[in-house]
Amino acid sequence: MRHPYTLLLSPLLLVACATPANHYDPLEPVNRKVYAFNSALDKAVLKPVAQGYVAITPKPVRAGVSNFFGNLEDIYIGASNLLQGKWREAVSDGGRVVFNSTLGLFGLIDIATPAGLPKHDEDFGQVLGAWGVPSGPYIVMPFLGPKTLRDSSDWVGSYALNPMRALHDDDTSLGLNLLKLVDTRATLLPADALIESASFGDEYGFVRDSYLQRRYNLVWDGAPAQPLPLGEVEADETEPAPANPAAPAAPQQQPVETVSEPVPAPVPQPAAMAEPLDAEPAAAEPEAAPLLPAP
Repeated sequence: MRHPYTLLLSPLLLVACATPANHYDPLEPVNRKVYAFNSALDKAVLKPVAQGYVAITPKPVRAGVSNFFGNLEDIYIGASNLLQGKWREAVSDGGRVVFNSTLGLFGLIDIATPAGLPKHDEDFGQVLGAWGVPSGPYIVMPFLGPKTLRDSSDWVGSYALNPMRALHDDDTSLGLNLLKLVDTRATLLPADALIESASFGDEYGFVRDSYLQRRYNLVWDGAPAQPLPLGEVEADETEPAPANPAAPAAPQQQPVETVSEPVPAPVPQPAAMAEPLDAEPAAAEPEAAPLLPAP
């Protein structure tokens, strides 16, 4: 199962800023307290363990551990792509599992990516989003981190398709899950400084808006029909005009830019001026010619 801080500390947090009183966060007072509890637990236990893991574990070993768990995760990702009708991506995910599990020594070496089979990022929350299920309210769960009501299905899906469930040794299964948790947190250590510097004093609001922006972007596969405005939920995307306060500004600017009269005006004026200037002397010469012999 994915560690929730994968999304909480993602480098994609750069896309958002904190905003007060968001209507998609009806449980904000409770969520803030749970977030504070999770942050304190992370700083007291998980982060120091991850820092120690990085300090004593060589980088090639850490890369092998990440590749191993990433290979198991490709099974879940492939199923999510399949349920969205992304056949090519699902076949690619299946190929990744086959190649990395065999030639890659049980996934310790990622040979699929250099071979042209890129790793995807899909889950059951995105499946439901592709099917039109709205995101629902934002929720911060103890120990598990931020989710929306729709994205909470990711916990069920990742657990059901976790190959480590086949292990009958509880100690081995627990050890592998803890190792995955520590390894995931270790890969996200550089994001801590980003959150502290970009949150502008409201870390909770920054993480919340960043999470919702990222999920919206993932559901649309990186190409949303329109950017999700901060302060709006994904369910409002069907009514972009009233939901987005910045929407009226765009139509006001467009006619100003399109009706650029000063630009085309000088173009016809010189041409129109040039023709009568050339015609006036020609018309004046024939009139002056008969006046000369008259006196």
